[in-house]
Amino acid sequence: MTCTQQQLDDVLESLIALTDAATPAVQSDLLARLVLALAAEVDDAARLQAAIASVARSAGRSLQPTLP
Repeated sequence: MTCTQQQLDDVLESLIALTDAATPAVQSDLLARLVLALAAEVDDAARLQAAIASVARSAGRSLQPTLP
C-alpha cells in the first residue's frame, strides 16, 4: 500500500494525539499496543521486525530483548 503525503501527515497527527500529555510510561504502553495492533493487521512478522529495526537504527538504538 502506498500512502500519500497527506495520509502520512494524518497518521502522524493521530499518533501525536494518541500520546499527547501522557506520561512516558503511558506513552510506551500506548505505542506498544499500537505496534501489536498494526502487527495483527499487517500479518507479516518479518516486515514488522524490519520496520522496528529500521526505526531503532535511525535512532541509534540497539534491539536488546527484555523479556525472558
